Amino acid sequence: MPFPVRPAADLAAIPLAQRASTAFLPGLRPFAASSWPLVAQLPVLDVNGALLADLAAREPFVEHPPIAAIFACDPFLRVADAAAVLRGARISQVLNWPSVQAHEGEAAAALAAVGYRAEAEFRTLLAFAAQGLQPLAFAATRGAVDAALTAGLRRLVLPVGEDWAALASHVAVEGGEAIAWSDAPFTPAVAPPQSSRPRRRIRL
Repeated sequence: MPFPVRPAADLAAIPLAQRASTAFLPGLRPFAASSWPLVAQLPVLDVNGALLADLAAREPFVEHPPIAAIFACDPFLRVADAAAVLRGARISQVLNWPSVQAHEGEAAAALAAVGYRAEAEFRTLLAFAAQGLQPLAFAATRGAVDAALTAGLRRLVLPVGEDWAALASHVAVEGGEAIAWSDAPFTPAVAPPQSSRPRRRIRL
């Protein structure tokens, strides 16, 4: 992918060339973009339900479909049904974001105790792969990277940061593809003001 993968709640302002690198999360529309990394982790919206409802209501993408961003630990997610909606929208890629990997310490341990861990997300991605979709595995740490690779996933989305180079190199050594992830949502570039040239006067 020529661009980092970024989250977006609306696709209207995104150029076609960058839409294929966009993780689509229409459920985040009511919230300020700066709050998305936090809000996406809170039980205030149905990430998957909003995505599937939006895709079911729109015409299929003709070209450059976005990436379907799903909460892969959703216990109510029916992969076969969701995959059918994604295929109907002509979406071919699915990403496990938001991810439980954002949690640390006691919160992460409590989630892991009930099965909400990176490995569960990767199993969901493999279930989507069995339905004909291309999985993109979001992996925030070396442990998650190794778990994804062990599961057989080879296209890994890694957060941009100080660990990016080391993690990307490790993925490459293991025969995988490292793709950059940025929490910063897409913002349309503002075109520079056009300079106005004075018109030449024509003498008659």
